[in-house]
Amino acid sequence: MDKLVTMTGADSEVSPEGRTSAQAASARARRSPEYRAAREEYAAIRALREKNWIAAHIRERRYELDLTQQEVAQQAGTSHSFISKLESGEHIPTIPVLNRILAVLDEQLLIGIERKGPGQEPEREVAPAPEAKSA
Repeated sequence: MDKLVTMTGADSEVSPEGRTSAQAASARARRSPEYRAAREEYAAIRALREKNWIAAHIRERRYELDLTQQEVAQQAGTSHSFISKLESGEHIPTIPVLNRILAVLDEQLLIGIERKGPGQEPEREVAPAPEAKSA
């Protein structure tokens, strides 16, 4: 419980320099355009996670890999506008398209099934998503 209290009170803790972590972060944001841009991007991703966690995950991973939407689209064999709409939470991709996008991001889609019986612990099964068969 002590760790939880310490972690949740981090914004009010004073550093050895006499500033709270929130004040230090604000100072870094004022000095560094890159820090400010990253901070704004992660704030947008957190807000998107409330709406669509798949879109938020893809946007965050693309940002971490320093890829543009256009680069992801080209490598995944889809359009830039599709990636843009996906990352905004407007679209849910099909499994084959999501597999291709995640492959570009060095990730693999897993699909899970959960069975709940009355009074029992849920049983979970997770497996890689099936590959689409090409014609």
